[in-house]
Amino acid sequence: MVKLTIFIEGGASFTNDSPDIQTIDSSAVFREGFYNLFAQHLHKSEFDIVIEPIGSVSQAKVLLKKTTADKDTILLIDLDAPKEQKQQRITDNFEGLNNSKLFFMVQEMEAWILSQPDKIVKFAQQRNLTRKREDEKIEDNQLLKELHPEEITSPSEKLDTILRQYFDEQRIRRGKIKRKGKRYSKTKDGFVLIGLLDLRRLISTFDEVQNMLKYIKQREAP
Repeated sequence: MVKLTIFIEGGASFTNDSPDIQTIDSSAVFREGFYNLFAQHLHKSEFDIVIEPIGSVSQAKVLLKKTTADKDTILLIDLDAPKEQKQQRITDNFEGLNNSKLFFMVQEMEAWILSQPDKIVKFAQQRNLTRKREDEKIEDNQLLKELHPEEITSPSEKLDTILRQYFDEQRIRRGKIKRKGKRYSKTKDGFVLIGLLDLRRLISTFDEVQNMLKYIKQREAP
């Protein structure tokens, strides 16, 4: 069995999250979301998932080295850069690690979500969000249109903007119902959106996803 360790970067940069990314609850729900995703292609006997919350890649070198020392472990982490800078990121942050066991979400986990706008709509329906701009398709938004998902810079920020532009959430304050643009929260929304994605489509869109699953399959082959 391959242990897939996924590093989830925390912080409150634009999501208005508190630093509670490191709580046990956050790790558990992210594990469930990623498990639901990869179970579309892998048998439960082939993989297990471990979520490691980190502040940033640069702060996690010791943890990364410790994790890669486990022969059954592979890593999945945000690249936080264009695909063309992958080798430089490896040189800067992963020197001395077994790169064959290292896979990236390009440029961030949220790029996977942005690659499937229909799942954003499904998420909004599940959360009972109010749709705005109903006559406009999310995939036609200028933030996404004619861009490969790997080319989207700061995908987390773009997802936050998309949600605010297209969906309102209702809140009751002082007995009055108020609507406000939906803000993206990695800890509250990210794991749900990940669990909704179509893995087959991710494989066809992102080379790193395809290569990672191929590695797991070959690793588990008799």
